[in-house]
Amino acid sequence: MNKIGLGVAATFTAEPLGDALRFWLAEIGVEGEVAFAPYDQVFPSLLDPGSVLGRAGAAVVLVRAEDLVAEDSAAEDLTAGQDGLDQVEAVATDLVAALRTSARASGTPHVLVVCPPSPEHGSPEAHARLASRLARAFEGDRAVSVLTSAEPYEPEPEAVHDAFADRTGNVPYTDRYFAALAAAAARRLHAMTTPRPKVVAVDCDGTLWDGVVGEDGPDGVVIGPQRLEIWRELARQVAAGRLLCLCSKNEEKDVREVFARHPELPVGLDDVAAMRVGWEAKSQSLRSLAAELDLGLDSFVFLDDSPVECAEVRAGCPEVLTLRLPAGAAEAAAFLRHCWPLDLTAVTEADRERTRRYQEERQREQARGEMSLADFFATLDLRVTITPAGPEHEARAVQLAERTNQFNLSGARRLDGEEKFVVDVRDRFGDYGVVGLTDVRTEGDTLRAGAFLLSCRALGRGVEHRMLAHLGALARERGLARVALAFRATERNQPARDFLAALPATVEPSGEEEAWYVLGAADAAAVVHTPGPAEERAAGPAGTTGPVEPAASAGWAAVERIATRLTGADAILDAMRAARPVTEVAGASPVEAAVMRMWAELLDVAPTSVSDGFFQLGGHSLRLVQFMARVRAEFGVELPFDTLYTTSFTVAEVAKAIEERQLADADDEELAGLLDELAGLSDEEIDALLDSGNG
Repeated sequence: MNKIGLGVAATFTAEPLGDALRFWLAEIGVEGEVAFAPYDQVFPSLLDPGSVLGRAGAAVVLVRAEDLVAEDSAAEDLTAGQDGLDQVEAVATDLVAALRTSARASGTPHVLVVCPPSPEHGSPEAHARLASRLARAFEGDRAVSVLTSAEPYEPEPEAVHDAFADRTGNVPYTDRYFAALAAAAARRLHAMTTPRPKVVAVDCDGTLWDGVVGEDGPDGVVIGPQRLEIWRELARQVAAGRLLCLCSKNEEKDVREVFARHPELPVGLDDVAAMRVGWEAKSQSLRSLAAELDLGLDSFVFLDDSPVECAEVRAGCPEVLTLRLPAGAAEAAAFLRHCWPLDLTAVTEADRERTRRYQEERQREQARGEMSLADFFATLDLRVTITPAGPEHEARAVQLAERTNQFNLSGARRLDGEEKFVVDVRDRFGDYGVVGLTDVRTEGDTLRAGAFLLSCRALGRGVEHRMLAHLGALARERGLARVALAFRATERNQPARDFLAALPATVEPSGEEEAWYVLGAADAAAVVHTPGPAEERAAGPAGTTGPVEPAASAGWAAVERIATRLTGADAILDAMRAARPVTEVAGASPVEAAVMRMWAELLDVAPTSVSDGFFQLGGHSLRLVQFMARVRAEFGVELPFDTLYTTSFTVAEVAKAIEERQLADADDEELAGLLDELAGLSDEEIDALLDSGNG
């Protein structure tokens, strides 16, 4: 069986999503097939580890409120009062539990889509209650994400529902809306599974404002309503914890003056973590920013309207995701709305405080440059608080495990110990927040730490030593003789190796790649920080980090293609159709050509002649319903099932049936018009018409 990249379960017939989801998997480079759970088997699929959802790399679950309530509950029952809404609340509670069970068991991301109710049978109140309840339940959850619309791909309301297909085969939505749903779900999965940038670096002239400040002056540049949308997007990025940097070829005083003269802007200089405004190459400026922030270039997104500057950065810093913004303000704002890497996922309080903490770190760097390292540590007033992790720390703990690389002793990403301890740090310059984590269990006479990690922003200040001393004291309190730290070498955890090498520990191998560094409990409790060469490197002056290792070239072309070409349901459908060209047949009538186009879009094999049969090309009952719905939408006629379920269901035969039905409908309309006309005539006028006809 093919590897399942994406499993889908729905309370309605959702297979029309398949082609659009396959399109997006190919677009973003995800391997694996799209597989659907049996019809209306959402709960069994979530609770069975062997189901399509349990075996997939990611899951999409689509629900409607009207499908989840008891079958004998009419739509009006849901709006009649509290009893109906209580029923929605009850099923929402069950769905939350099932989703958490599935996500925990599979370890894969789940996207839940609350789909709009049908106009005929749905209840807007029930839909709103279900959507609100589920969104609240999974707010900030990193395993389950909830969509309550297909934004930003939502088409106009009249293009959402297909009453004919819903009535015929429980296919409730149009092709356009299925394309929108697929795009929204794929985009959310991309945000949940792809590393997010940490830094957004932006140009100024032509990006933040129209005009050139060096020529037009601070009062001559223009920030209109559309350009203001770009500033609002940057403000959202800062609020979500991304660092904002300026990277511009200008005089710094001119750029600062623009900010000073526009205090109403949603982003001010206080929100800028660092800037490089001058005349050196922008690739060099970005490398300098990376050194100052102590971050890899692969965590940067760079936005600029100049194709020349973008080309220079792509050549000089291929690790940076360099995106060329359209020149027009409206087009640039639309580009950012459809820029997938900038999507915001679950945001922690530590994320929201990131810019402030980097600014405080700059103050530390300045103080460190004015005194010796020993004097700096003596005056730092470092306060380290280590406490058991509670529910309020869960999101931050997961985030630390996912993101910490340099000081992650074992490289652990998942936490499975019996106890977890979080480390909160502050000093005279400010609060670092929760920056450290240990994950421990007891085995015999040993306290074992499977995870021992510390954010790089607190590294080299002795926090790691206090974490180990805490474990030593804890082991002694519990009558344990030893403390053991799990270690596995990775490409980026050299600081962890330096720390372990300085400890009075023995090494016990554990498999080919892992080992335990074991200390006596008393020795661990007595560990103290003594600044030395390693700390000089970790806590050295800003800009003295080592060379940045080259990374793979960022996938800017795909990001730009999605942000400029695939911004709506119609554009997505056009791209899907372009990928499945239709064979032109000489002599085919316009109706036959239209039928061939529809089949090429719906079936596994595209027709090549008007004699090809629907079922021979891979058609089945669901595809038949979709085809009938398209015929109804395009030609305004309904084809009866008995006409289609025949061995002669070929392109030519169905085109003939469409034309005959159109003629019959036209004759019916003409006859109805004549009857209406006759009904308005007097007896004398009718007699006169009959006489003239006989004559």
